Amino acid sequence: MKSCTKLFFSVGITLGLLTMGPSLAVGMPVLDFHLPLPKVETLPNGLKIAWFIDERLPLVDLGMLVRTGTKNDPAGKSGTVELLSRMLERGANGLTEQAFSAKIESLGATGFSNSDEESITLGMHGLAQDANELLDVISWMALKPNFNEAEFQKEKVKVAEAWKHLPDSAESLAGYVFGKALLGGTVYGRGTLASTSELNKLKIADIREFHRTQFSPKNAILMVVGRVDPVTFRDRIIAAFGSWKGAVTRTGTFSFRDPKTSILLSKKMEIEKREVLVVDRPEVPQAQVRLGFRIPGIRSEKRYALAVANALLGEYFTSRLNLIVRDRLGLTYGIQSGLTYYKDYAFFSIASATAAQNTGQLISETVRQLRLLKAGDVLAQEIEVSKDYLLGGYPISVSTLGSVANRWLNGYSFGLSSDYLNEYMPKVSAVTRESVVNAIDDAFHLDEMVIVIAGNAKVIEASLKEKGFKRVRIIQANSLL
Repeated sequence: MKSCTKLFFSVGITLGLLTMGPSLAVGMPVLDFHLPLPKVETLPNGLKIAWFIDERLPLVDLGMLVRTGTKNDPAGKSGTVELLSRMLERGANGLTEQAFSAKIESLGATGFSNSDEESITLGMHGLAQDANELLDVISWMALKPNFNEAEFQKEKVKVAEAWKHLPDSAESLAGYVFGKALLGGTVYGRGTLASTSELNKLKIADIREFHRTQFSPKNAILMVVGRVDPVTFRDRIIAAFGSWKGAVTRTGTFSFRDPKTSILLSKKMEIEKREVLVVDRPEVPQAQVRLGFRIPGIRSEKRYALAVANALLGEYFTSRLNLIVRDRLGLTYGIQSGLTYYKDYAFFSIASATAAQNTGQLISETVRQLRLLKAGDVLAQEIEVSKDYLLGGYPISVSTLGSVANRWLNGYSFGLSSDYLNEYMPKVSAVTRESVVNAIDDAFHLDEMVIVIAGNAKVIEASLKEKGFKRVRIIQANSLL
């Protein structure tokens, strides 16, 4: 299961027996598994602090999440959030970009800022003895970025250059067009950037104004992970952030659909009759294949049964798609399914690559396996194997305090219950064959599937039509820029 926010570096220590009780390797009961939850407080100005205190290693991670993401870019100004997050690392508090970087390096620390659909995040990782100075750096990034014109122009060039190279990779093209087609007509349909023309129009004044309206203490949460004295460090936080003022100024979000990649999903029809998008890369011998459809969102109780369904279909090495499409038919080196959750949207997807002339066969067999699942062809043994896989992997995925903090923050951002981390294992354990079959029947809208392929369009189209996929729309890669 994928989600969208990553804030911390690992603090480098596994939670192990100190917080989990007996090891899973010796048959730990699910009910004995309990992850630490943070103490959360709110300062008078509205800034929330989440404390994950751990004294065992002399390390600390500090991070801030601002609940504004790329979906909040102003109309006609896509790229605003991307450029803002980049500028936070390009000098602050009057320090040039070089001096700012040297300050962090002098502490032996590492830092970052990034953005996604839902948020802007910035963080610092270093020694606990330097926690006060690391906090100062975080506060400079959040409250006192330089927004230097020359640095801004450099970042615009970098973004534009990366965009120009989109057609160089069939894998990138397939993922990009798949996202555009599937998310079209939603608040996530624009992505990071709608076009280079919008990027070119952005001014440093746009970035400054967006920062002024969105960086508010009431729109942020500060995470403190690792070894600090919460009493004295709280005083330092108040000194750094206590004077920060501002109300929450919400930007309007709007649905966006790119006509170049648009597929109308409201008209229900058989998969073979739906339009398939093929991005032409004639010189590429392999076809990159992406297909998927919308599923219930992160707040649905069906997400646990769907996690099991996804695992048995294509998440692990011996899952159904890999056994059949890869091992039995030899159509690919690998095929994987996944669940992706945003705050207000979720989708199921399958990704693979195959020789261009085998594209139709790979998609046809993949669709056949989805139809079998939809028809209730699910073995109880498959359910149990998939549950064991998920239950065994979860403790590894939260084996450091930083990974626990990241997962907790995802749940907080998405409005899940405060203890959702500790609900995962009992709820996965409680999944039955019946609940998986019901969840698939409810969530797998195969007649709304989006199929996108990148590769040699002439060969791919012939392969698709041979397998009954008659409607093919060819997109020239350069037309996407």
